[in-house]
Amino acid sequence: MSLNLHTVVRQAAQAINQDITATYLQSTGFSVNSAGQQVPSYATAVDVQIQAQPPSGRDLRQIEYLNMQGVIRTVFLYSNPQGINRVNAQGGDLLQFPQFPGAPIDNWLVTYVAETWAVGQTGWSKLYVTLQTDRPPQ
Repeated sequence: MSLNLHTVVRQAAQAINQDITATYLQSTGFSVNSAGQQVPSYATAVDVQIQAQPPSGRDLRQIEYLNMQGVIRTVFLYSNPQGINRVNAQGGDLLQFPQFPGAPIDNWLVTYVAETWAVGQTGWSKLYVTLQTDRPPQ
């Protein structure tokens, strides 16, 4: 029997910080345009429920160790996004959600997958995402 403690904790966390709907774009690689620039491509967008939080003190130590910079959020979700993995030619997955309620939708790059638990069996992932300079078309 498997006990998913994240489900229990998530219910308590939502009393303070509600889940929000984000759009998940799974990277399918890239093509090269006539100017020689890489153009990313994505699978069909999927709406997912996420718990977006500022990084905790422990997360900040990990982020500093990884030498990550920029506006970073910790995100929990029931899915298996991929962070940057050059060896396996994976990564480039995006989440689209606002920085705070009422703000415009932003692109957030999945920079690092900190934890995954029983993915594919109602499991969940903990990610660090980094705000990108472009916004999705409205």
